[in-house]
Amino acid sequence: MKILLVNYRYFISGGPEKYMFNITKKLEEEGHEVIPFSIKSNKNKETKYEKYFAEPIGGKDAVYFEDCKKTPKTVWQMLTRSIYSFETKKAIKKIIKDTNPDIVYILHFVNKLSPSVIKGAKEMKKPVVLRLSDFFLLCPRFDFMKNNKICEDCLTKGYRSCIKKKCVKDSVFASLIRVFSMKIHKLIKIYKNVDVIITPTKFLKNKLKNNGFDKNKIECIPTFCPEKQVDTNKVGNYGLYFGRITEEKGVEYIIKAYQKLDNNHVLKIMGDDTTEEAKKLKKYIKNNNITNIEFLGFKQGQELENIIQDARFILVPSIWYENLPNTILEGFSYGKPVIATNIGSLTETVEDGKNGFLFELGNIDQIKEQILKLDDDNLVKEIGKNNLQKLKDIYSVDKHYNKLINIFENLKM
Repeated sequence: MKILLVNYRYFISGGPEKYMFNITKKLEEEGHEVIPFSIKSNKNKETKYEKYFAEPIGGKDAVYFEDCKKTPKTVWQMLTRSIYSFETKKAIKKIIKDTNPDIVYILHFVNKLSPSVIKGAKEMKKPVVLRLSDFFLLCPRFDFMKNNKICEDCLTKGYRSCIKKKCVKDSVFASLIRVFSMKIHKLIKIYKNVDVIITPTKFLKNKLKNNGFDKNKIECIPTFCPEKQVDTNKVGNYGLYFGRITEEKGVEYIIKAYQKLDNNHVLKIMGDDTTEEAKKLKKYIKNNNITNIEFLGFKQGQELENIIQDARFILVPSIWYENLPNTILEGFSYGKPVIATNIGSLTETVEDGKNGFLFELGNIDQIKEQILKLDDDNLVKEIGKNNLQKLKDIYSVDKHYNKLINIFENLKM
């Protein structure tokens, strides 16, 4: 089978791109041909198909909108990519015409490619599968967050709430554009052109189902994580947080929990520590003379794997719903217990007492209690074995592939 895989970045930037390259590898191992469609960038992995890619906003070096010079052309591209881009539709129709894929599998496109990729594929009479990794179909901000609190006002009170609260980039204009684009997409029924929507979690599936999306078109296929060769008898000596260090990740709460613990309990924080949130947290640690917490900075490759392998457990203190974060699955793959917030999709991934422990949102004392439970080496080993088994049963690459290819084959018929 020939699959056109659409994503707005063709280089590793976050979870969606890790998924993109991992599923490409698996599909190719199974004998399928994967054709990428993305945006031209100097960061892209080399591919002969880049000549078909959409033109970038603000040049090939720009990754985020903040990187773009706000010229009239750039502003126009931002607006059209947010709402509907005929330029992008033309580009995807060209690659479909020249390569004739059996199916179009779309990952991220919002604000960079535009949903015109869906319309372009359908005009070329190709089945379209859309995989979601956040809540952009329901929330203008993508995350159901405002002022570091969960907010679903747009679902209950309408999108005017977003404009009133300046939810997008704390800007009335940006919020207005995002709401306008969502209204236009609903008016032209763009998502009716999607044959199947794939969600990584039941939580997101239910959100869509309860808010007007056709339940018969939604399939839950959890993300996967490759299995590792690990020694489950080995227990580490520190708690580990790894990932983005931003406000919605809730890192401040585990820092305050470790502040209440003695120096035998060590927390290591791995990720880009140059963010504003990281700077704020490091300042807090210094001002309060906290000596059992260490920032490791951004790591990759074998060094990153060694740090996860040597951890005792993984902490996921998010204050937003999340959507099956890779950090949990990577923790499972190393046989590590996970301590996570009891909200959103986290509660269906981490079963309290079996795969780790859950705590109430922002409850520092409860975080501390859950950390202390894992002072028991035998409990750490037992939960670690449970997590390796859960990875095989639910989150393996073969499970994911078989469900995905079954959808593709049914649509191709």
